Amino acid sequence: MTSPRILLLVLIATASAFTYNEALAKQNAALSFASYCPNAAIHNWSVGYVSRSYPDLTNIEVFENLVSGTKGYIAYNKKESAIVVIFRGSSNIQNWMENITFGKTDYNTSCKCKVHKGFHDAFLSLKPKLDTLLPGYITKYPYAALHIGGHSLGGAMATLYALQLAEQGKTIHLFSYGSPRVGDPDFYDWFTKYTKITHFRVVNQNDTVPHLPFYPQGFYHVDREIWYHDGTHTVCAAVRGEDKTCSYSVQNKSNADHSTYIGLSSSVDC
Repeated sequence: MTSPRILLLVLIATASAFTYNEALAKQNAALSFASYCPNAAIHNWSVGYVSRSYPDLTNIEVFENLVSGTKGYIAYNKKESAIVVIFRGSSNIQNWMENITFGKTDYNTSCKCKVHKGFHDAFLSLKPKLDTLLPGYITKYPYAALHIGGHSLGGAMATLYALQLAEQGKTIHLFSYGSPRVGDPDFYDWFTKYTKITHFRVVNQNDTVPHLPFYPQGFYHVDREIWYHDGTHTVCAAVRGEDKTCSYSVQNKSNADHSTYIGLSSSVDC
């Protein structure tokens, strides 16, 4: 059995090893916003300011489920030597927020934890296509890193996919922007076990969406939050139940803050 002292040292070492790479986070915010573009624009990598700023994506494949209205894309980023998997958020953010429900479903029998049913269903609608696509990319780019990302609902799906890959033993860089809370406290514990996931969970100012579903209803965020506010950013503490001094402390929520991240707009000129 692991002693409390050894566990504390492990947690300290893990915390001290965390380094926020803002340039990489900004790049993946742009790539996440590109997912709102039409399929042809993504496939041809003609996605306005995103492709002008980050031209190095190749071998791009869009995946979607027309019944569920979910979508994303997978590509190879030559500059970063990374396979990139991006999940799109809701195409109608306001409608999505107004109609969000708070039901939970089992994540798996091993963790005995629960996740938001709607987010889980959205992820499962895309999972079969990803399970088919990703092995081909790994075969073609065997030494590539794995960068998983998404904005809003896309961030929730990215979180679930990153965990699935980590459970398979893969090392993952996860980038989520304005993500809602995904699971319950037991899900937080299960996710935290997988130290091969490096997560930049970025929150902009008073963005409303990261406050959904509600904390008192048993939904927790997973670490680690990077909170942009007042012209700076804070690398928040890795705490079960969230760092209450970061975005959790916001009183006046803002839907407008959901549409810009790290100086970039979700309205891409495509």
